[in-house]
Amino acid sequence: MAETTQLRGEVQAGSKPREDAAVRTNKPGGVRQKLANVLFWAYERGSRPYDLIVILILAFIFVTPRAWFDDRPTLQLTDLRNHLGIVEVTRNSAGGSYLVDARLVDGRAPQKLEDAVSEILQPRVQRPFIIKSVEPIREGNVLLGYTVVVDFK
Repeated sequence: MAETTQLRGEVQAGSKPREDAAVRTNKPGGVRQKLANVLFWAYERGSRPYDLIVILILAFIFVTPRAWFDDRPTLQLTDLRNHLGIVEVTRNSAGGSYLVDARLVDGRAPQKLEDAVSEILQPRVQRPFIIKSVEPIREGNVLLGYTVVVDFK
């Protein structure tokens, strides 16, 4: 056992850092070296540069506006049936646009189109609104639904 301890002590005492290492944190360097340290996260945990990088990452996560990441999926017409006939496409403080399944509107046949769509959207929107436009969505001769644009009062 004494031999292995002695051997380990000799290896540690005689070891030197590699000269060709890509990232060296113990030697001051130029801008390129500092950029490499940040890129490869070469700082000790709890050091000031490490804490600064963590703070920057958290600030990016929590401070970045949601509008920068407009990653809503493209809605397919078949999605209308999967969302109980109403899909909210866009919404902001001024208004929004919705896709409404034609079968919901056909179920209210004697009513005027705008009145039927307004009645269908009211539980979903839950705000007073005015219908700006109602555009049919067709695939060939088949009416699939309507694109409805509303303005909030």
